[in-house]
Amino acid sequence: MRRFVTAVLLSLTGVLSAGMGADAHALMSSSTPADGANLERAPTQVSITFTEWPDPRLSVIHVLNVGGRRLESSGVRPVPGDRSTLTVALPSLPNGVYTVTWTTVSAVDGHVAGGFFAFGVGASPTGSSPPGGAAAPSTPPPSPLGIAGRWLFYVGLAVLLGGTWISLFAFRAPSRRLLTMAGAGVGVAVIGLAVAAEAEREAASVTLGDFVSTSLGGNLLEQVVPIALAGVALAVAWRWRAPNNRVVLGAAGALALVAIFTHVLTTHASASHVAWLMFPAQWAHLTAFCVWIGGLSALLIGVRGLPRDLAARAVRRFSFVAAFALVAVGVTGALRAIDEVGALSRLWSTVFGGLVLVKVGLFVVLAGLGAINRYRNVPRAEWSLTGLHRVGRFEVAVAAVVIGVAAVLTALPPPSYTSATAALPPQQVVVDGHDQGTTVRVRLIAIPGYPGSNRFTVSIRDYDTGRPVDATRVALRFAFPGRPNVGESTLELKPKGNGSYSATAPTVALAGRWSVTVVVEHGLDSAEVPLMVTTAAPPERISAQVIAGLPTVYTVELSKGRSLQLYVDPGTAGNNAVHATFFQGNAELPMTDGTVISATPATGPTLDLQASRFDKVGHFIGQGALGAGRWRFDITATSADGDTYQASFEETIK
Repeated sequence: MRRFVTAVLLSLTGVLSAGMGADAHALMSSSTPADGANLERAPTQVSITFTEWPDPRLSVIHVLNVGGRRLESSGVRPVPGDRSTLTVALPSLPNGVYTVTWTTVSAVDGHVAGGFFAFGVGASPTGSSPPGGAAAPSTPPPSPLGIAGRWLFYVGLAVLLGGTWISLFAFRAPSRRLLTMAGAGVGVAVIGLAVAAEAEREAASVTLGDFVSTSLGGNLLEQVVPIALAGVALAVAWRWRAPNNRVVLGAAGALALVAIFTHVLTTHASASHVAWLMFPAQWAHLTAFCVWIGGLSALLIGVRGLPRDLAARAVRRFSFVAAFALVAVGVTGALRAIDEVGALSRLWSTVFGGLVLVKVGLFVVLAGLGAINRYRNVPRAEWSLTGLHRVGRFEVAVAAVVIGVAAVLTALPPPSYTSATAALPPQQVVVDGHDQGTTVRVRLIAIPGYPGSNRFTVSIRDYDTGRPVDATRVALRFAFPGRPNVGESTLELKPKGNGSYSATAPTVALAGRWSVTVVVEHGLDSAEVPLMVTTAAPPERISAQVIAGLPTVYTVELSKGRSLQLYVDPGTAGNNAVHATFFQGNAELPMTDGTVISATPATGPTLDLQASRFDKVGHFIGQGALGAGRWRFDITATSADGDTYQASFEETIK
């Protein structure tokens, strides 16, 4: 029992391991001008720094005016000496608000990402979105084709490496059966690379000819060459006799290790801020996993038909190596998870963390199966292999599921490298209404409901019969009553069938209450349905300090150990001042200009409280006339190091 518990504990060191290590995306980490900046002088260029190296040939940056016209005077250029930063030159810009849209293809892992931000020259950019109904770039969801390709690639690597090291160490002589298995691993790995590469090519929207000349094609070549050479070595080992075939078989195993090395070059570990630690950890992690699971698969095949004494000897040798491999998977996986998850709370607050927790359960199962084999079936191998085969097959099947979860993780950006708002759990805002002539009823659903990009779905029914309405055109017209300078924008919806229409756009980029008009055209008839849509408040950890005779002070916990203190003074009907102070520990956090403070009543439009600096660091004040009743206050600000924060709190004005 003591040995069983020890084995389980060793396996549980891999609880936070990411199986194959997750890749990331080239996400924006900072920009010049900063998001939300209000500049006195027009910039001569826009520069964006990303969380990993983008491919300049496949990445784009556009600077748009309020009419949607592109203004950049050059294509995307990398910044000399800084592979993570791209820049575009600008002509002379007049005063106004400008939107920057960007799309990147990571030169590290080939993932596509996109987003937008705004800045102003002599004007506040808050509430801006890609103008003229232009679609906002966004990070696409994981590609099923890419996930399938990564799964095949990892399985192929495990089979290749497992077949070679088991032949050389456990059996001390290559067999035709194991050579065939290792050769099959080569084929599966190459197919996996081809499938994953096709998914990357489709996501990057480039032709096959262009793909070969990009960083994506270079990454593919670096990975496929050592695998192909390993295949050649296996073919030579098949024809040569001992002891020469052992030499070339060892070369095939060494080339498999090189293939893992070149693959790690295409993962997020190589672009980590502690790459000197994460890169070798990721290489050791994947190698140990292939040794463990690939070796077990090869062992189950290789012991068939062997004399019991030779089979038992091979089983003991595998068990000895597998124990070290299991520990290596756990230790290196924990290091990778710490780097990528970043905080314990993200295990249950993000999709990425949820998948890691799924892997926790799978690793517990693998730990139990491994312990049964090591302490029950390995000692019995001299007289029976039945238990080893039964448990081993189940262990390999569970490992195949682990690889599947890992393949999904490779397509998701790790939480520690995404913005604070990217991890918000989805909500939805639902609003019903009808036109003045009572001809149609509509239901509008906005998901996730937070300020920023949302998916808008409109369901249209005949007012009297309730039957779906087949409209020739459906559009949404947005206005923000609290800030007339934001201007109106229009979003055309696409039909989805059965009276449903939808589209995705960042048309409600400001927190508060929006006026949304649903325009329905049906032949010569048309109808307009006015609605009021209030963006959802971001979930947050907030505490209140109540002291008699003083305003209630609210403290919101932000990322990176930062906080925001808020209070309303005097908190009675009439003119009020909303104070917002950002802190890093006990010191004020330096913030950029452009902070926005707004107030939304239970009914009526959102008010812009005209935020201004109270000091030169991180204290802002927004002032305005507030009536008695319940109000929601929203704050949007950007720190000097480029992090954007959104927070809200509610208070009753007496």
